[in-house]
Amino acid sequence: MTGLADIGVQVESASSMTGAAPAVLREIESMLVELIERGTLGRIDLRSLPLSPADLDWLAGALGEGEVQASVETMGSSDVLETGVFGVWWVRHFDEGGNVTADFIEVTQLPELLKTHPADMQAGLARLREQMNTLQNLEEGDGHVR
Repeated sequence: MTGLADIGVQVESASSMTGAAPAVLREIESMLVELIERGTLGRIDLRSLPLSPADLDWLAGALGEGEVQASVETMGSSDVLETGVFGVWWVRHFDEGGNVTADFIEVTQLPELLKTHPADMQAGLARLREQMNTLQNLEEGDGHVR
């Protein structure tokens, strides 16, 4: 009879790669081809995949860093990072406590999160018109803009 000590167990640390990261990189390549050739947007939910912290580090290193970084503050915060592969963005969402709630690779010209919503554009136009009316009233009052 064998005991527990006789059962071979291999413990993997969180720093081990699972081997899934290179497959994600190949998927990103396919998505980028689709974006270039057909205009098809792509998105990978990294939290839905069996990726270890080492896999994510490897993927970040493989993609590199781009020129654009943006933070958006609404109901928690979001970081939008262009990777070194133009058209490939890393988008990470956090809750109010700073915990990652969503982690995506987006293959697009510009992530949806950074696009202005039409209702926001309408509000912006109204604000701009108010400013223009204020300036016009000042000019008509004494000829000087303050």
